Amino acid sequence: MTSSGAAAPPDHFTFPAALKSATSLHDLRLGRQLHAAAVKSGYPHSRPVTAVSNTLVTMYAKCGDFSGALKAFDGMTDRDQVSWNSIIAALCMFEEWEAALRAFRSMLSEGFEPSSFTLVGVCLACSNFPRLAKQVHCHGLRAGFYCNGEAFVNNALMTMYAKLGRVDDSVKVFEGLDWRDRVSWNTMIGCFSQNDRFEEALAVFRRMVVAGVKPDGFTLASVLPACAHLERLVSGKELHAHVVRNEDIYDNSYVGSALVDMYCNCRRVEVGRRVFDGILDRGMGLWNAMITGYAQNGFDEEALRLFVEMEEVAGLWPNATTIASVLPACVRCEAFAHKDDMHGYVVKRGFGEDPYVQNALMDMYSRVGKLDVSKKIFESMESKDVVSWNTMITGYVVGGFHSDALDVLRKMQSLRERTREDQGEGGGDESSYRPTSVTLMTVLPACAALAALAKGREIHAYAIRNALASDIGVGSALVDMYAKCGCLIPSRRVFDRLPRRNVITWNSLIMAYGMHGLGEEAMKLFNELVAEGKRGGDVKLNEVTFIAVFAACSHSGMVNQGMELFRNMGEVYMIKPTPEHYACIVDLLGRAGQVEEVYELIKTMPLGPQRAGAWSSLLGACHIHKNVKIGEIVAESLFQLEPYVASHYVLLSNIYASAGLWSKAMEVRKRMKEMGVKKEPGYSWIEAGDVTHRFMVGDGLHPQSPRLHAWLEQISERMKMEGYVPNTSCVLHNVEEDEKEMLLCGHSEKLAIAYGVLNTPPGSTIRVVKNLRVCDDCHEATKFISKIVGREIVLRDTRRFHHFKDGVCSCGGYW
Repeated sequence: MTSSGAAAPPDHFTFPAALKSATSLHDLRLGRQLHAAAVKSGYPHSRPVTAVSNTLVTMYAKCGDFSGALKAFDGMTDRDQVSWNSIIAALCMFEEWEAALRAFRSMLSEGFEPSSFTLVGVCLACSNFPRLAKQVHCHGLRAGFYCNGEAFVNNALMTMYAKLGRVDDSVKVFEGLDWRDRVSWNTMIGCFSQNDRFEEALAVFRRMVVAGVKPDGFTLASVLPACAHLERLVSGKELHAHVVRNEDIYDNSYVGSALVDMYCNCRRVEVGRRVFDGILDRGMGLWNAMITGYAQNGFDEEALRLFVEMEEVAGLWPNATTIASVLPACVRCEAFAHKDDMHGYVVKRGFGEDPYVQNALMDMYSRVGKLDVSKKIFESMESKDVVSWNTMITGYVVGGFHSDALDVLRKMQSLRERTREDQGEGGGDESSYRPTSVTLMTVLPACAALAALAKGREIHAYAIRNALASDIGVGSALVDMYAKCGCLIPSRRVFDRLPRRNVITWNSLIMAYGMHGLGEEAMKLFNELVAEGKRGGDVKLNEVTFIAVFAACSHSGMVNQGMELFRNMGEVYMIKPTPEHYACIVDLLGRAGQVEEVYELIKTMPLGPQRAGAWSSLLGACHIHKNVKIGEIVAESLFQLEPYVASHYVLLSNIYASAGLWSKAMEVRKRMKEMGVKKEPGYSWIEAGDVTHRFMVGDGLHPQSPRLHAWLEQISERMKMEGYVPNTSCVLHNVEEDEKEMLLCGHSEKLAIAYGVLNTPPGSTIRVVKNLRVCDDCHEATKFISKIVGREIVLRDTRRFHHFKDGVCSCGGYW
């Protein structure tokens, strides 16, 4: 047009059309040339036409030139409603949220009425300011924007609430719509899926299909993650079939990535790889999904090989997601020896300050036992999201620092409360500190390990208030927590109320019954699981199920039932016995006194380290039944296989000491010292209020130590009057009888029980945990204490639970 010398030069219709084309091409250079041509033609200053200026603002913004967009807007001498909409949209595009809201206020102050397009931009800005969400909603209602049938405005409102985590508000908007387009359905499905409410996401998807709205790529990319998290393989396959039937969706990279993720989450990695191989145009998201799938399912070498292929063959540079996905594989892969080298690689690639990668680095260092480095990274992070907090909590739990894990949770909650107060004054986003289902699944094992029942109940209440209690992972963790805190009834109640259970949930409860000596109930639950599988249920038995049920049989003396199950493992249940299962059977028979028979059984097993678990169980049985002869043989075998495991030396030394063979016991202790093997110190702990109190043997460091020792001496005299006879064979030192009795009073479990009696309300249950096996004398003494003080005492050691009440223990003497 310009080169033909036409009589009519480009005008205020021509320039906007040309500028829109340059914008669609994302060609900033061409856009600037058009801007120059417009200026030469007198636009937009000497011949002010807002259409040209408005298009210039949009062009600069969409082509990535923020300052150019601001200059174009500031240079306008005449603005209209579209001008303000354009600059608000531009500011949102560059995440200048506060500036966008200031522009909106300026628009109102200059007398311009906002349009529905204005509200879309303002909703996007308000999704970063929780306190303003309701205000913009009310403004739109007064102006009638949410009632005039413009679905895209309501969709923006739903998206705003979803990003703020206010799912219920988003639902209210959705349910109030008279008419919904596909975006409305997609927004609602995405809202539920992104906030871990997967069942509801699937329910809305079903409603969408029934309503006759055809799913598109965005729909499937939102609903497939729900199938993945819920492990709904059948539903995922149905969606895959829909994808195959619709060519316009089949090539969608987001859908392809979601399919790979779904199959890998359902542990069908090989199918995920077939989907990956069938897509020719692979974007970064697809590579990341496959690498993550491999890593999450333990295919670490495959994950690393694919990572190398992505760089060397496909020529793609990794992004933060790639790095975060491949780091766990590096940690676990034995072929990758120098784990710390990955940190250097991360820094060289420029991801050292990326929060997503920092979280993965924290996890890596935690897994290799360098919690101090993990903590330094955590404390150096300028902006911590909820994943950062979860990762730090996980690191402490994995490392066995359970109290530290709970401390991190307390700090997280404290910051959340402070942020809530700040929101009332106009700032702060609490989402970074709001515990998610992952947080609860991570921290509940710490409560279980510490028997921190009060904290566990507090977390359970939070889960109920925030609709997380029905989550299968949270539910399984709650079942385990209550069981390990000695509360079987709440554990079973949580189990029964779960809408869906996986094999972990079943295994947790079976193991719980076993630890409490309720073998019949454990077997009944096992049979229910088997029956559900025969009815076509999703849950299938695994190796851990049998470990749990064998342990239950062992603690209840159900030798015949346990052996029958063991014989049927391969033929009936299609589970091949592992060395762990043999160790369980050895424990089952050995605990029942069949030490010689077990010894002959182990000799038939293949030679090698796989025997270690079985030998260890037999050594424990030799200690229980005071079998010195076989104990010596078994211990020597263990010293060859595992020379630096302290428990083997300790058990042999205790066997000798119990038999009065003090010189041999001292020889074993001397051998330990020469080998540099250190025994784990015995200690017990009890929760009181929100504090866990820990006691060592003969503890004199606790503030109440004098009071506790005095009480134990006093109660000991009364116990003797009731018929208690101290079992001095438990004192593994060659000293006089009187001194042995004094040493018995200082055992850590007795100190913890004394603290519970003196510091908890009369009549309440006392719950104590010990990190080693409870000794015979403490077991007998606790019976008498429970009767004298009229309290139920629940004592958990490494093997099982003992419930003492009215002078009787639930184990019935079989432990």
